[in-house]
Amino acid sequence: MSKLTAFISGVGENPKFIAFMAHSGVAATVLLLFSGWHQYAAAGVAVILAAAKEFGYDLKYETTPPQTIADSTGDFIGYLTGIAFALLASYYML
Repeated sequence: MSKLTAFISGVGENPKFIAFMAHSGVAATVLLLFSGWHQYAAAGVAVILAAAKEFGYDLKYETTPPQTIADSTGDFIGYLTGIAFALLASYYML
């Protein structure tokens, strides 16, 4: 097996990558349910709720395994990526 195929097969087993994709997918799916100015309002609310969840709730209540600031930051960036993808996809599809 080449280095490239070994890398690609290992990506699907990386829990941080899977978490990033899950957070991005959830955020994008929710935002794609809205259209027009409602989507921009939902994006603003989603950013606020994602920050509150990741840096408030998860750091205090997720204990198995314990969340670190780095974990929460990675998850928050996943949400932001999904939000950006949904906004760009909607803009270019219209």
